[in-house]
Amino acid sequence: MAKDSMLPIYGKALLKALPLGGRTGPDLPKRSLDRSVPIEAEAYAGFTSVVGAGLGNIVHPGYLHVLGFPLSMQLLSDPEVPLPMMGLVHVANRVDVLGPVHIGDSVDMHVELAGPFQHPSGTTIEVLVTMKVDGEPKLSETSTYLAKGKKLPNAEPKVQLEREDFVAPRHTALWRLDPIIGQRYARASGDYNPIHLNGLAAKGFGFPRLIAHGMYGASRALSAVDTRLESYRWDVSFAKPVLLPSTVGFAITEGQRHEAAKFAVFDLKSGKPHILSEVSELRE
Repeated sequence: MAKDSMLPIYGKALLKALPLGGRTGPDLPKRSLDRSVPIEAEAYAGFTSVVGAGLGNIVHPGYLHVLGFPLSMQLLSDPEVPLPMMGLVHVANRVDVLGPVHIGDSVDMHVELAGPFQHPSGTTIEVLVTMKVDGEPKLSETSTYLAKGKKLPNAEPKVQLEREDFVAPRHTALWRLDPIIGQRYARASGDYNPIHLNGLAAKGFGFPRLIAHGMYGASRALSAVDTRLESYRWDVSFAKPVLLPSTVGFAITEGQRHEAAKFAVFDLKSGKPHILSEVSELRE
């Protein structure tokens, strides 16, 4: 299902990136997409097996991101979007989990774009996703994508949260990641971006080897924390990409499992972070 829907989108994005591709104005098109998707047990089980989540009845928010991903990419690949989808870097994610979504629920999604916004390294676009079940809000997500080195004259100012200095803690888990993880997550999520699957494509975008999907690492880290809060905010900041193959460290740096916590995935040799994440209680 996901594979069939996503490959044409990447093909369209590659054509747009060619020198003879279409040229647009600096504004985002005022478009949105809506879709209802059922939570199917078999597809969800495939996702949980990849990211190390328990197969309970409450759906992992990383899987809810997966459900909205094809619509997000469809909007970003629109020929009138002034930044090329291929080459956009997923730099941050914020998910407000407003209540549990269960296997068997039908999720009503609304997806739209926001921006463009100024960024010290280029220009960002945000993908805004809201999800409801039977009319009740369940999730609100903002995914931030950076076009490095691209500046647009009409980009709006945006306050940039400063990343805290990171000192690598003692790891509590080691993740040994082989290149096959890119294929496994692609099948589970529908994200067939070639930088995760093809070494030549990865080198074409400036990476020495394949890189792991950012949302794979973020979702696996959240699985390890296994928060039991009914409603919460899940923040993710993507730093240094994880090259495949590699072994990385994971640790909770503040708080504890099942509750509010800060946690990180990091390079064992340099101590630099790959993913910084936090689960916090939602405040009214």
